[in-house]
Amino acid sequence: MKRKLSLLLALVLLLTVFTAGCGKKEQPADVSDEPTETEEPKDEGVKNPAKDRENADNTIAIGMHEAKGDFMPIYYSTADDATVLGYIFDSLLTHDEGANPVPHIAKELPEYSEDKKTLTFKLRDDVKFSDGEPLTAHDVEFTYLAVADPNYDGRLFSYPMKLQGYEEYHDGDAENISGLKVIDDYTISFTFKDEFVGARNIWDCNLSIMPKHHYNFEKGDIDALKAKMKDPIGSGPYTLEVFEEKQYVQLKVNKDYFLGSPKIENIILKFVTSETDLAELEKGSIDVVLGVTNTAENYEIINKPGYLNLNRYTNNGYSYICMNQRDPRLADKRVRQALAYALDRQGFVDNFFAGPDGEVFGEVCHVPISKVSWAYTDELKEKLNKYEYNPEKAKELLEEAGWKVGADGIREKDGMKLDFVYLTMSDKVQWIEALIPIMQANWEEIGVKIEPNYVEFNALTDITKNKRDFDMYSMAWSLSVDPDPSGIYHSREDVVGGDNTMGFRNEKNDQLLDEGIRTHDIEKRKEIYTEWALLVNEELPYIYVYMRENWDAVNSRVKNFNTSPYIDETHPSVVLNMELEK
Repeated sequence: MKRKLSLLLALVLLLTVFTAGCGKKEQPADVSDEPTETEEPKDEGVKNPAKDRENADNTIAIGMHEAKGDFMPIYYSTADDATVLGYIFDSLLTHDEGANPVPHIAKELPEYSEDKKTLTFKLRDDVKFSDGEPLTAHDVEFTYLAVADPNYDGRLFSYPMKLQGYEEYHDGDAENISGLKVIDDYTISFTFKDEFVGARNIWDCNLSIMPKHHYNFEKGDIDALKAKMKDPIGSGPYTLEVFEEKQYVQLKVNKDYFLGSPKIENIILKFVTSETDLAELEKGSIDVVLGVTNTAENYEIINKPGYLNLNRYTNNGYSYICMNQRDPRLADKRVRQALAYALDRQGFVDNFFAGPDGEVFGEVCHVPISKVSWAYTDELKEKLNKYEYNPEKAKELLEEAGWKVGADGIREKDGMKLDFVYLTMSDKVQWIEALIPIMQANWEEIGVKIEPNYVEFNALTDITKNKRDFDMYSMAWSLSVDPDPSGIYHSREDVVGGDNTMGFRNEKNDQLLDEGIRTHDIEKRKEIYTEWALLVNEELPYIYVYMRENWDAVNSRVKNFNTSPYIDETHPSVVLNMELEK
């Protein structure tokens, strides 16, 4: 994600940002045009209950959904585990508010070789892990060797695949990856198989770095590595103090952090649900709720007490309904298209996100590229199919595909029925709960039945990612800085543990995604991702539901909690600057 100053101009057009974390680049449209909006409390004289909480003077409590406890950068499976890891670990690069790469553990932006195959990173020599050991190039090499291990079964397996010598290490007896070379203690190079490999490879060099001395294991003995899942040691601004399952995570400040000690000594990540989070915020038991569901009711709740701020910004992400295309009933895109036409998404958005004075806090999503991204082009907006609500069109598509209405009103074909189980979370996420009756009513009209099955979140991820035994489910993606979507949509991700849970396989899709990550010129990448997005808009691996504003509700006693589309709560600019009002 970064490069040497001498090559910065040449690399400017290369960089566009990615997970599972920078040169100059074009600003995402909505970042510069629509900055973060923070609504200040209206009543300065009210009593703030959070100030009376035990240890309130040195502790911030942040509400989030339950973490699973997979506290290892190369093995996390949920966004909440990723939040914990974001405080504990560091990567070579970070990014600024405009999604431009910025040096972090690397002391400067990386340098490309003349043949454009090799990236060389020079590391800072003042970075230490929380146990006092220095972070070196050997730790960077170790982290990538772990992901390339023949028995590695986590979600980040694609990161080292483009390196020279990957196959010899992963499939053979090689003791290292030839394309991953430690030049000295603070210099490491990544050599790729292809010339001029493209912007995405910058981010493939940016895994969170794990200390070799703590996590070291014999090649192939991946269980020895996984045994340390709940014993994280990183170089980040905080360390793990306590993990109380189903209750909270407690973090303690790393006073030797290489960028300086954060101002807040302790962070409590308290597990809340969408049914309890704002109540706890209002009574002062937590200071922050991340990603509040943006409804009119919640808007009123946040604005009423007088001691809460609402940090509003365009969300870099989208929600979706995933349809398992390994299921023969959903393998035909005409069925998926019919389900999209028959779902009144606009009506759902207008009602669910309705705010005061006619304001709507969200919009229907049509493609998996956020509107804050440079990849969301005018051509894409003009050409995409919006699948506006049209049950008659849906019926035509189902008839064309051979699905006839049976005696019970449900369409059937070859002994199969369009009768689906819809997996959803037992903590009853608000938008999903509001969507389910609309889905049921809309789809019943075209001869399709769904029944919700409630399971806890961790069970849902296991069923969909590992067992892959489901009909449909809904979740949302929080996207990375680079718009490259191959980590979700490429066929190589259609494996156990991979993020292509829907089983989407399309040759043109893979071709465009590969071309996108090999291309440096940002204008050319725009063309590629526009073509890709229009393909996905036609194939519908997901039914895209909405893009929304992101709301972080913050107690007024917390200062400088300045999140935005590309700056989350674990970003150095937030962690190092936030403080508590005395």
